[in-house]
Amino acid sequence: MTELDATDRKILRALQNDGRLSNAELAKFVGLSAAACWNRTKRLFDLRVIQGVHARIDPAAVQRPVLVLVGVVLDRSTQESFALFESAARELPQVLECVLVAGDVDYFLKVRVRDLNAFNVFHSEKILGLPNVRQVRTFFVMNEVKLDGQLLF
Repeated sequence: MTELDATDRKILRALQNDGRLSNAELAKFVGLSAAACWNRTKRLFDLRVIQGVHARIDPAAVQRPVLVLVGVVLDRSTQESFALFESAARELPQVLECVLVAGDVDYFLKVRVRDLNAFNVFHSEKILGLPNVRQVRTFFVMNEVKLDGQLLF
């Protein structure tokens, strides 16, 4: 586990708020020289504390306004069946996130599609064809209340 000091945490909070900050702006914000800030930020990337910087895109602008949460139950609970399912799920571009959970389902998939018909095709041609799928539970998102959560520390 990487030990983070107050300056590291300040850098992380600032970049979570605005990943487009220049190094000069970030250095000024956290009270470091530009060189020291660059070294700290590079260290956080090298340690994989910062795992990437991404743009948040309006799904409607790229014709993917429909968000669907899909609960998947596998037909067996073995390391091999989990590994096969996870490998196949990673290959589907419509799947934004795939998480293994405890409870009534084994996995939740977060899926973005163009419309109901596109999901119907995706469901029948891709989801049901994933390895070891026994049951699928679909939840269409009616309102996206909060999607920009940040880690608080």
